Amino acid sequence: MTAVPGPQGPPYPSHSPNTAPITATSTSTAERSDVARALVSSPLPLPTTTRLALLVLVAGAGASFATWWWLVLGRDNWPGAQLACLPGADAPPDEVLARFTGCVNDVRLAQSAVVLCGPLALLALAVLCRAAGRRLSLWRWQATPDHSSALARRLAAVAPEAEGPRPVLWVRGRGVGIRARASGTVRRPRIVADSYVLSLSDRSVDALFRHELAHLRLRDVGRVRLAMAAGWLLLLCVTLPIVVALARDPGLLGTGLLVRMAIVLVVVLLTLCAVLRVREHDADLAAAADPRAPRDATAAHIGSALAPRRTERLVRSLGLATHPAPAVRLAVLADPARSWGLSSLECLTTGLAAGLVFTDLTLLVAALMPEHTQLAYMVGGLLTGWVVAGVVTVAWWRAVAVGHRDASGRRAAPAGAALGLGVLLGSQLAGRAAGDWVRDTGTADGLATALSLTQVPHVQALALGAVLVIGGALFALWSTSLARTLGATVDGPRSAPVCAAAVGLSGLLLAVPLGSWFLFARLTAARAAPDIRWAVIDTPWWVAGVLTTVVGALVPAAAARGSRRAGPRGARQPRPLALLAAATVLVTAGAGWAAFGSEPKQAPATHASGDSGVSAAPTDSVNSPDPTASPASGSADRTVPLDQLPVLPPKEERTDAMRTDTALVCRALSLGGTAIWTDARRRADMTELLGGLDDTVLRAASAVLRRDPAGPVDSHALVASVLRCDLYFRYGR
Repeated sequence: MTAVPGPQGPPYPSHSPNTAPITATSTSTAERSDVARALVSSPLPLPTTTRLALLVLVAGAGASFATWWWLVLGRDNWPGAQLACLPGADAPPDEVLARFTGCVNDVRLAQSAVVLCGPLALLALAVLCRAAGRRLSLWRWQATPDHSSALARRLAAVAPEAEGPRPVLWVRGRGVGIRARASGTVRRPRIVADSYVLSLSDRSVDALFRHELAHLRLRDVGRVRLAMAAGWLLLLCVTLPIVVALARDPGLLGTGLLVRMAIVLVVVLLTLCAVLRVREHDADLAAAADPRAPRDATAAHIGSALAPRRTERLVRSLGLATHPAPAVRLAVLADPARSWGLSSLECLTTGLAAGLVFTDLTLLVAALMPEHTQLAYMVGGLLTGWVVAGVVTVAWWRAVAVGHRDASGRRAAPAGAALGLGVLLGSQLAGRAAGDWVRDTGTADGLATALSLTQVPHVQALALGAVLVIGGALFALWSTSLARTLGATVDGPRSAPVCAAAVGLSGLLLAVPLGSWFLFARLTAARAAPDIRWAVIDTPWWVAGVLTTVVGALVPAAAARGSRRAGPRGARQPRPLALLAAATVLVTAGAGWAAFGSEPKQAPATHASGDSGVSAAPTDSVNSPDPTASPASGSADRTVPLDQLPVLPPKEERTDAMRTDTALVCRALSLGGTAIWTDARRRADMTELLGGLDDTVLRAASAVLRRDPAGPVDSHALVASVLRCDLYFRYGR
């Protein structure tokens, strides 16, 4: 086996797939042991750590959606709290609007606090389940401590000295079949074994115990148990209750939500199984790196495993195995750096998780700053960017440090493209994208929105997807180039701090692109007019953010210009300036198409009943309440089908009674979209209608709009009128 020099570090084995794991020379064995020791003792996060953190975040996103479903949407968006925001007496118009919108925003903030309790409760329950699980497993297996048997002496012999509390051996009275496993905590470690271990040779027992002790030394036992508990809680406390509720009353969103939940659960399960397999590789390397262990003892023990049965082969082919195949484990032992790669499939699942996390996270952030929606999306992009960078940037950093082939441009670019595709799929697999929540739940509440791209023109959806895929590929090339430029190393005093700085920089650079993309996707899904989409990027701060992103990406490359080195195989690094110039052109072109794209085709008209015969066009404002809910009689909330709602007839056919009917005027406001504010004639007409209603908030909005009929639309008047009509549609007053 040949070795190649790693960047500013010791030589690491090459990654030829044809490497024979058993026929290595004694020198190669010593070299592999040194490499394994360097990898498991590196200050860089191990692959198990980063992927487990991502799984917990996905479970948290599911918990936040379930909390919103049960405690916000299930309570009809808190009618008492929202109706209490209606002003009781006349006051200056500006004061009326400020008090009303401020009160509604406070209600939304309270709803966000309730939604945030979901992930916190999930984490608390997972910790309790983890603690209880340790006790329950010992009780179920009828395990008892063993301090004096031959097995206990073998464990004491292989346990390293002066590395914290010594583990205690527990022997099971039943539950034979999995040989041994690490359990307990850092302060009270345990190795639980069954009687089958007594039939093994001393060499195999030592290898088995070293492997389990490696799990304890790497501290992955508690984290894995926590992630598994979160996964089970996601299934039992989130998925199943929602499935039961949807089975009883599927509504308009039932099918889409059920399909998405099933797919997300499968992805989470497959990812968890993959993490468990990676965990075994880390423990194998740590066991093989033990200086007191005989050479190839771990490999010999793994090679002595029985051939897998048909059921085990089927489970492995489905990706559900929690332990890798012996041949794969031997291949990693023969080439330790092989476990520090990052495949396209792993990037795809990371993108899926990021898309799921961003959706719920940003809606909560937006509730904290209701007057600054674009800024909220940028903050959401920053937080999600750090999550993504904490997985993929660290992984590419590790790959560059060991000279892994996954860090080469030919493999990094497709992996980055898979990352972008995963973000797209994750955004559409989120529960918020199961349908048009604004339309199908009859609310304009800030925690309900339209995110599904399945009903938009295919060209626009493809353009948005292409931007993500291309941007992901370029981000991968930039990340690997940055790692080479900064001299990524496995160990050393600068390895972890510089990697952490790279993660921080990556999150900052992803903030504006990610936030802008999700905001474009939301506006596109809501069929917003092109001028609204253009308004997203037609702001000085957005331009400044993009320039900061581009300049921030160029600074490391410019600092290292002239000092570029050959890659691990002699190929020169891709030119960062050319790549980032191409990135700027492509992303700008995609954003321009999203903003200026052709007008979406008009949705099939839905004719309202009655004599007017006026068609109901779809709303094109992201904050406009959809008119599927109508005023209810009394205090009950009654939803009426769309084709039974009244429509305000043309101006010449209106009667005085129609002009003073709040339901008809709000209906016109809902269906008018942005045209009633951008068209001078329609704006004046709507202002007159709002002023003639017996409603304090709408009259105040009309008074503010009358001050400057030809000037820019007052945002407070627009938002207040939309929110007021939303309350009227929901509660009938």
